[in-house]
Amino acid sequence: MRIAKWGAIAIVVLVAAGLAFVLTRNSTPHSAADVRLYTSLLNEIAAVDVPHNDFLTPAQRRYHADLLNRVEAGMELSPEESIVYRQLIQSVLLHYQSRLVWLDRNLTVLTDVAMDLPNNVGGNGIAGQHDHHDVSARRNFADLSRALDRIEADNSWWPKRILSANRAYKNLTDMVLHMAVGAHSISVEYRPPEQPPEPGSMAADFEAFLLAYKIAQFEPVNSPAYVAQINRGLDAYGNLVLTTQARIVAELSPVERRLAGRWLALHTIAPQPDPEMKLRFPR
Repeated sequence: MRIAKWGAIAIVVLVAAGLAFVLTRNSTPHSAADVRLYTSLLNEIAAVDVPHNDFLTPAQRRYHADLLNRVEAGMELSPEESIVYRQLIQSVLLHYQSRLVWLDRNLTVLTDVAMDLPNNVGGNGIAGQHDHHDVSARRNFADLSRALDRIEADNSWWPKRILSANRAYKNLTDMVLHMAVGAHSISVEYRPPEQPPEPGSMAADFEAFLLAYKIAQFEPVNSPAYVAQINRGLDAYGNLVLTTQARIVAELSPVERRLAGRWLALHTIAPQPDPEMKLRFPR
């Protein structure tokens, strides 16, 4: 009985602490300037910081030190060096797929994709098992769209609105994490959707974001053409962030927004970008 009593007290304390945490978080939507900064930081975290510092072994870092240091410094790689680098990143992503799938249910592992099409490392297709970043990002966007639709439904119940907003922000973050590292891995050219998106829609912004990253995949890493496409993709992604925020704010009360979390809130399972982090190419 005593153990059950203390267990119940511990649960109550944990729940109260959790509520206190989320209810004291900032629920104010990010400004356009903040969105511009944080999109760049997210891209840097997923494209360079995590793969280099968390995925590569010390031995790999030593062996490829010059190549990795040049990427981190924003120095342009030659086409040949870019191939070596993308093959390296592809290999380490394969090793961590089983862990990453726990963080994003939309991570889509496929085998031997588009083997009849040229890839960005001088061969054909995407051999072996891999996270097909394009498909994963499309699934994130589909879940984001469904979550926003649920929030705006006339009969939407407040707990459902909170959960849907939380999921919307998580999927919004996950899609750029996929494509940021995707620009440094092996892939094939962009494939447009069967139904062209309506101009000015969120779907149009998503396709612009995806297309820009797909073009960047075929450019030498850190080259002017690569940087221009990544920035173009981040601009389109920033539009998605601002639109998502606006649609959620229009439907949720301030308390609901605190419970749901805003974009990049810790309880949306998002990375926590450091504004002081060095960027390869500040926008």
